[in-house]
Amino acid sequence: MKRLKALFSSGLEEVRESLRSHIRLSFESLKLLQDVVATRNLDRSVVDEALRKATALEREGDEVIRELVDKVTQGAVVPTITNIILILLDSVDNVLDLIYFAIKEVKRGYHLWAKDQIYSIVSSEIKEMLDLTKSMMEYLNTMLDVEKPEELRRYARLISSLEEEIDEIKENILDKIYGLELDAVEFNHLVSLVYTADKIADSIQDAAYNLTTALASV
Repeated sequence: MKRLKALFSSGLEEVRESLRSHIRLSFESLKLLQDVVATRNLDRSVVDEALRKATALEREGDEVIRELVDKVTQGAVVPTITNIILILLDSVDNVLDLIYFAIKEVKRGYHLWAKDQIYSIVSSEIKEMLDLTKSMMEYLNTMLDVEKPEELRRYARLISSLEEEIDEIKENILDKIYGLELDAVEFNHLVSLVYTADKIADSIQDAAYNLTTALASV
C-alpha cells in the first residue's frame, strides 16, 4: 500500500513540475503582451517578432499539456483526482492560449492606437488588467509549492480577489467604450482585448480552484 501511495505521489509531483514549466511559458508570453501594449508607435517587425515568439511558446505549452494528459490518463495520479487534474490542465492551457490570442489581436489592430482615445484605454485600463493578471499567475505558481490546504485556500482567495478587480475594470472600460465615437473596427478591437484579458483572469481563477481541490484531496 505504501509503495502504491509513493507511486501516485511521484506522479503528482511530476504534474506539479510540468505545471511550473507551463506557467513559466505563460509568464514569457504575458511579458511579450505587456511589452507591446506599453509601446504606442510599434514597428511592424516588433509586432511580428512578438507573435512569432508567442506562437512558439503556445506550441511548446500544448506539447507539455499533451504529455501530461497522456500520463494522467494512464494512471500517474490517484484515480479519485484524475478528472479534476484534467480540468486543471485545461484551465492552465487556456491561460497561454488566450495570451496568444490577445497578441494576435494586437497585431491586427495596433495601427488603431494612433487614435488617442483608443490608446489611452490600451495603455491604462487594459495594461492594469494585465498587471493584475501577472500577480494572479504569481500566486498560482506559488500554490504549486504549498502543502497545507488552508494555505492553498488563502492563495485561491487572493486570486479571486484580483479577478474581481479585473471584472470591475472590465465593466468600467466597456462603459467608457460605449460612450466613445468609434467605428466598428475600433470598437471590436477594444472589446476583443478587454474580454480576452478578462478570460485570462477567469482561467487563472479556475486553475487555482481546481489546484486547491486536487492538492487538498491527496
